[in-house]
Amino acid sequence: MERTLRLAILALLGALCLVDPLGFFATTPAQTDVGDQALERASGSRTVAIGLVSDGGGVSTIPLEVYVARVLAGEAEPGAAEAAQQALAVAVRTYALVNAGRHRREGFDLCDTTHCQVMRTANETSRRAALATAGRVLTLEGTPVEIFYSASCGGRSESAAEVWPGGAKFPYLQSVRDEVHEDEVPWVLDLTLEEIRQALARAGFGGERLRDIDIDARTPSGRVARLRLTGLRPDAMAGDPFRMAVGPRQLRSTAFSLRRNGTSVRFTGVGYGHGVGMCVIGAGRRARRGETVEAILAQYYPGLALTTLDARAVPSESAAPVLAESVRTPVVPPKASGMVVRVPSGSTVSAAELEQLAIHAHESLSRVLGTSVGPVTVELHGSLDGFRYETGRPWWVSAAVTGTTIDLTPAPLLAQRDGMDATLRTAMAELLVSPALAGRPAWVRVGAAKYYSRPTPPDAPSRAVSCPADAELTMAISAAAQREAESRAERCFTRAFARTGDWRVVR
Repeated sequence: MERTLRLAILALLGALCLVDPLGFFATTPAQTDVGDQALERASGSRTVAIGLVSDGGGVSTIPLEVYVARVLAGEAEPGAAEAAQQALAVAVRTYALVNAGRHRREGFDLCDTTHCQVMRTANETSRRAALATAGRVLTLEGTPVEIFYSASCGGRSESAAEVWPGGAKFPYLQSVRDEVHEDEVPWVLDLTLEEIRQALARAGFGGERLRDIDIDARTPSGRVARLRLTGLRPDAMAGDPFRMAVGPRQLRSTAFSLRRNGTSVRFTGVGYGHGVGMCVIGAGRRARRGETVEAILAQYYPGLALTTLDARAVPSESAAPVLAESVRTPVVPPKASGMVVRVPSGSTVSAAELEQLAIHAHESLSRVLGTSVGPVTVELHGSLDGFRYETGRPWWVSAAVTGTTIDLTPAPLLAQRDGMDATLRTAMAELLVSPALAGRPAWVRVGAAKYYSRPTPPDAPSRAVSCPADAELTMAISAAAQREAESRAERCFTRAFARTGDWRVVR
């Protein structure tokens, strides 16, 4: 009997060798612990510089696959099946690669908050998913592309063009039905009209009383595109900024209806987040019913291919504007003028030409205003998406001023609008007056910039002008509304300046 048992064991071992001749008794990643060392090896030389904003500062350079595992721990649905974890790992990795350099001005690639991707301490599940998909990304024509994901789409994903209009059309980020949410329980939020007004006042809206609120328009997917706010200035607002103003954790998505009862408003909706791209909850449900990683990714990113990274797989300028600009933007270092200039490769305007325009605008305006700021950085973006992503401004805005930095939309767009010289001069005027006008209403700063950018200052209006609320300038719902608000800002400033004779005391 003992001899028979030995023969049986030998036969079993022989069979195992035939099945796995190179890895006798080897285990799969799912059968053993996966440590950071394995993820570091899988990362090769790829790292990501993370700004530890949530911890109060500092930068940590992390191997790419270690980063993916940590983001999965922060963004994935707890307890989700392996296919869902792995599908999200692909999305996380693609996002990280394409958006490397998003925070280059602060000295790192990505932050660890919801502005980029949330990180937590990696766990065994997240490490396994990262290792199982190591190096795999979503591509279009062989190039990694911009993708997004959200917690829950509530039954239908949203088109990227509806959330961020005016940029790239993202043909692979269209609204698609997600039938695995049919049993989802709607969420409910109750607020008073006064609570809504206070939230909007913090966002820069004017008006003492919100008399009524209505849904004015919806996107093709059914989400709220625009709301009417009777009694406030402005009296209309896009759906996604409204959600941000009220609070994205309270008003979970724009897939809501509302009902007013006296001074109370009840919001009833589904989903959580902007709804663009992969639905994390939906992916988990699809995985539980047996769908593969490939099937899940095809559902939320139709038209994209699952590709393994190699040294050549870097985003193109059209597909990944932020990374392309951060890597390929020539820089003219500060000279005696204190001017730093960045232009995209292949720009119709050279760095030297832009530098001369910026120096001239700074010098001439400094003489008129009696103030100077330096060093000044001027960045000409190569794509509208790059400008929008960097500044958060809508597509119709030509320039944005942040501190001592001026961001400009692409040169061809500026040529179609007011021209590069006029746009740069207005932005430079705003940059120069902003320190002295800090804490004033936005119309003072914007009005002063428009006033001083003109070759000949306009005459003061003879009648009083309704000065725009901050939100009319920063959250306009259209290009026409933006122009109208800026025109009133300039007339308000001109009238006030005519009385005081000193731009510094206008308020």
